Amino acid sequence: MRWAALLAVAALWPACPVQAFDVDKLMVPPGKYASVETHRLHYHCLGNGSPVVIIDGGIGGASVEWRNIQAEVGRETRVCSYDRAGYGWSDPGPAPRITSRTVSELRRLLKRADIPPPYLLVGHSFGGFTVRYFAARYPEEVAGVVLVESSHPAAGLPKSAERGQAPHPFAQGSRTETPPLNEDFALGNYLNSRRKAVFAQMDEMTHFARSAREVEAAGPLPDIPLRVIVRDPSRGFPDARAEARWQSRQRSLSRLTPQGHLVIAEGSGHEVHGMRPDLVVAEINAALASIRAQDPRRTPR
Repeated sequence: MRWAALLAVAALWPACPVQAFDVDKLMVPPGKYASVETHRLHYHCLGNGSPVVIIDGGIGGASVEWRNIQAEVGRETRVCSYDRAGYGWSDPGPAPRITSRTVSELRRLLKRADIPPPYLLVGHSFGGFTVRYFAARYPEEVAGVVLVESSHPAAGLPKSAERGQAPHPFAQGSRTETPPLNEDFALGNYLNSRRKAVFAQMDEMTHFARSAREVEAAGPLPDIPLRVIVRDPSRGFPDARAEARWQSRQRSLSRLTPQGHLVIAEGSGHEVHGMRPDLVVAEINAALASIRAQDPRRTPR
């Protein structure tokens, strides 16, 4: 059954225009590595300032997809993306690939890389579990949260993903629309077509419900700025009732703190960071402004 599932995932992955790239250069990571004892994680930071923005992507995602957003946010503060174990340029990590393990590894990375708190955590899709768990368990380290089409503990992986041409299989709720397949997304797809990434993806999906339970048990978020970005309903599930549930659950996420704010990414499906990077940058900067208004010490340096 496991091999059948792996073959199914491989069949869903879109063709990547590898011929458009210098493959030798593809294997050279743009950032650095940090050892988290059992394996190494790749991370890449730009800019200066506080709080530090930390980005975690979805299942099957790669940090390189956020390169343009990082460049813009890096004008305002320090911003770091990383590849979870198995994805992008990171080494595979021990199983199971559950949210508590991911957060533990991320905190070790931040310590080893000398990236001190406070953090503004940004999580897309499954990465939303990471940032919620992190903020709930370690509130003294977190200044704010941005959720981008975040997974919700009450919603499991769809039984049949309406993926179409989306860049990642099992993206929760995309139709056939896709973000522009620019070089960064093509590179991310190519990197994550390797065996280690496919196994990481299958492990995360297999234990999705366990991660959801961990997020629910982690407790409430602290009273911090929270921005929630949800897709355009017209670009979601074909079934209207399923999409209404998705939208309702995203609204509930915006109520996790008294400072929550919801914004609809008009014209975008699930991959908002590819289809509406301008909005993602604007919401990250809005969260930064809120944090700095509450604590003027958190300014660019």
